[in-house]
Amino acid sequence: MINIYYQLIFVKMYNSWVEISQSAILHNLAQYKRIIGSKVAVMPIVKSNAYGHGMIEVAKLVAPKVKWLGVVNLAEALELRRNNIRKRIFVLSYVQPNLLEQGIKQTIELPVYGLQFAKEVSRVDRKLRKTAKIHIKIDTGTSRLGILAKDAINLIKKVNQLPNLKIEGIWSHFAASEENQKYTKFQLDQFNKILDKLDQSGIKIPYKHFACSAATLVNKDSHFNLIRLGISLYGLWPSEQIKKITLKEYYWFRLKPALIWKAKIIQVKEISKGIKVGYGCTYAAPKRIKMAVVAAGYWEGYDRHLSNPPTTSFRRAGKGEILVAGKRCPVIGRVCMNLTMVDVSKVKNVKSGEEVVLLGKQGREEVSVEELAEKIGAINYEVVDRINPLLQRIYLK
Repeated sequence: MINIYYQLIFVKMYNSWVEISQSAILHNLAQYKRIIGSKVAVMPIVKSNAYGHGMIEVAKLVAPKVKWLGVVNLAEALELRRNNIRKRIFVLSYVQPNLLEQGIKQTIELPVYGLQFAKEVSRVDRKLRKTAKIHIKIDTGTSRLGILAKDAINLIKKVNQLPNLKIEGIWSHFAASEENQKYTKFQLDQFNKILDKLDQSGIKIPYKHFACSAATLVNKDSHFNLIRLGISLYGLWPSEQIKKITLKEYYWFRLKPALIWKAKIIQVKEISKGIKVGYGCTYAAPKRIKMAVVAAGYWEGYDRHLSNPPTTSFRRAGKGEILVAGKRCPVIGRVCMNLTMVDVSKVKNVKSGEEVVLLGKQGREEVSVEELAEKIGAINYEVVDRINPLLQRIYLK
């Protein structure tokens, strides 16, 4: 891991960066472990650059605490191996055919949601004289990847007869565990029926996993012996409904958001009444104001929907607010590719080079992920995922 002091020096080369709290991530992991107990394993999901938090560093951070890591594809899995991460790695989504041999050599555990792919894995296994571990994906009602529940038993029996394959897991994915517990129960019932039939057939599969961050909190029957911890590892609630249900049952449970997104002011100036700001002239100063130009825009991941909307008055500030010296300052004009303008009239002594917060806490104020998500018509997952992966991540204890 790069020395923290070096990182703090290095980040000065950038005008926008992300700070990640390692202690927050470890706290969130520990909170989930307390709920599931010692007999259930946790698979932290570090796919998609760890939901914007940095895949390699997050994987290294949690690895000593877990046995598994989850990624979206073989490319991510192999990147973890290249960084000397030796934990069990499971691919959640798809396997690039050109990487299959490398994946098997590196003992990556693979998803199977069709007989043809299982046969291909078996063929490569025989060629390499290896035995790959696979997890059968069941489509219980999300209607994405997976074997339809009605076809599951017959397919599993066929896969079980293929040479050089070990069925290590069987799993599924909830469609609406954040909000629809009735449908969640329906999916879980589908899954349990398949497990019962497998027992009757004498087919033993070591790991069963279904629960995500949301289901783990509100549906104990979904835990089985392995849960997959995604969004909440990073301190974000799957939904407001899940938060309310959880805090009612577990008064002690707390999540700590791990990410703060910062940028620098690169110019401060006063503009007169009537002066237009930004592309499209969508904002005109209603009076003499002090404006700061912040070095972050939609390329960095600050959504263009946070711009002020074009109105006939041209004096309406944007939906976005950026924290400057602990005060909320409204976005004015359109968010540009690499720049955003804000009205800092209420902040004293603002200077070029000053740090501002686009997402997170500063002083007593906070711009939460959920706030930004609501303003841009998205979900909290999207907000953190959209932060440009090329921005420097600084890992703080």
